[in-house]
Amino acid sequence: MTTVSPAGRRTRNAELVRDLYGTLYREHRFEEAGRFFHADFTEHDPTDWKTPDREFRGLRADIDHLVADNDRVMLFATWTGRTRAGAELRLHTAELYRLRDGRVAEHWNVVDRDVLAAHGVAYGPSQSGQPAAPGLHGQHSDTERANAELVLGAYRDVFSEHRLDLAERYYHQDYRHHNMRTDAVPDGLDAFKAFFADNIAAFPDLVTTVDHLVAADDRVMVFVTWTGTLTGAWSGGGPSGLPLEMRTCDQFRIENGKVAEHWEVVDYLALGKAGLPTP
Repeated sequence: MTTVSPAGRRTRNAELVRDLYGTLYREHRFEEAGRFFHADFTEHDPTDWKTPDREFRGLRADIDHLVADNDRVMLFATWTGRTRAGAELRLHTAELYRLRDGRVAEHWNVVDRDVLAAHGVAYGPSQSGQPAAPGLHGQHSDTERANAELVLGAYRDVFSEHRLDLAERYYHQDYRHHNMRTDAVPDGLDAFKAFFADNIAAFPDLVTTVDHLVAADDRVMVFVTWTGTLTGAWSGGGPSGLPLEMRTCDQFRIENGKVAEHWEVVDYLALGKAGLPTP
């Protein structure tokens, strides 16, 4: 029996997922799907929009970021193609795969449903399929565990308890922000605090729940559900009194014990349903 090291397992799983994207979502050889997915595969995305020519012609995906953590691989992908009417599609998603015995056993995602809706594609309710208690799975270094705890602490203290005064505990002063769709949140800790002060004023009951968590080397990625009620005004909309249930995927690069860089994919349809304009 061959024993695969944790590092080797991560590399092997990352390679399998990259091969999956090349084979299925760029070369469109869907007849080979069986070598990537378990027979008892569980899908948490209820909408089948990824099959070429179902909704979008020439649909393909390119992986932007990928973090492999033991039996989990989380990534950002950019999907491009054209509608039946010839309109250009550019869609950002985040994907989480759980692997078992060298194949994908389970899949979750975060989709910017606002883009699909603009092209007339009805996408069902966003589902997280979150575990009862999110946490790391398998072996991790002390640094990886500390990085994960740092990110969980930021969601707890800064976003759920609204302690913006503690933001310096978690973020570098000159940290950089990257949104896959918009530059709405500028770089730097001061700009970050001002942006979320307005956000919290609009949603005074804002709470975040970390649904999934992976960590590898200096990276942490999470799926998060944001809930609240738009009782204030923000970004040209509100107060509507409508509820927010928004899902995001966030990737953090940790440097010297603090967040130095952040990327995100956001389900902007949830903002529109709460009564706010989307980017």
